[in-house]
Amino acid sequence: MRLLTLGVLVAFVWQFHRLSKDLDWAAFSRALRRPGQWRFLLMAIALMPVNWWLEARKWHGLLRVFLPWSFGRTWRATLAGVSLSAATPNRIGEIGGRLLVAEREEWPGVITSSVLGSACQWVAFLLLAWPGLMWTADGLLQEALSFSVAWLWPVGPLILLAGWWVGMPLLLRGVKWLGNRFKLDQEALVTGLIQVKIPVMLWAAAHACLRFSVYCMQLYLLLWFFGLELPLWRGLAGIAAIYLVQAGIPLPPGLNLVTRTELGVLLWNTGESAEPAAAIAVLAAFTSLFAVNVLLPALPGYFLFVRNYRKSKHQ
Repeated sequence: MRLLTLGVLVAFVWQFHRLSKDLDWAAFSRALRRPGQWRFLLMAIALMPVNWWLEARKWHGLLRVFLPWSFGRTWRATLAGVSLSAATPNRIGEIGGRLLVAEREEWPGVITSSVLGSACQWVAFLLLAWPGLMWTADGLLQEALSFSVAWLWPVGPLILLAGWWVGMPLLLRGVKWLGNRFKLDQEALVTGLIQVKIPVMLWAAAHACLRFSVYCMQLYLLLWFFGLELPLWRGLAGIAAIYLVQAGIPLPPGLNLVTRTELGVLLWNTGESAEPAAAIAVLAAFTSLFAVNVLLPALPGYFLFVRNYRKSKHQ
């Protein structure tokens, strides 16, 4: 536990160092000095606890099928997951962080409900981000090549329907792999997964959609803060499209930032938003969002690691 605590602290230091290098502090300073721009930054920060509250509510609805956890404990475990996932690709370390604040006998329920929560996030991607991707890609291709991708619009709903019918075997395989990885009771994991009913999944999927909408709005506000004043629906569609593309490519956080920035410049570096203004705004907005949504809430999660280590040391 001592090595893990040290590793999390090192990850924080590295992420803050990378943040200070990637963020254009001159652009940040200029944005603060523009009249009224600060309100966009404050609104983005104010949405951060809403973002993680929705994640905790989603997970709590799934978790209570397996464990009688209070929402307060679920909230603390969610923050612990954020802390460990800050330095892992696509939040892979999130489950590990949650396990560190759970008892060994509670691990099957934590793992199974977390895997189900990740599946619900893909429901949000296919319901909200897929239309955004199709709209954005169709506009770019029509302008550049006179080529339409309108015929691909039904693919997202079809994938969602297929996942509804064949997703259980895939989830079972994923849960079994995690069970082998952590040496857990396979029967308990599988039995718990089967006990989750459709209304519970629909409830969790609705929270996942709300959370994804909040996340996209945060980035939209930060883009305005840094001077990239996009139309509301065009901007939100492009943001959703970027996250859908990036979600399918598991990269370390630093490369994720590069990928998102390049996609953002491709989408929004047109018309009045000319290079390098668009590139600076996109890089600054994505970097700031990572600081607001990951590093900031990860700090209390880190202290949970330290507290749990001290408790286990005295037992």
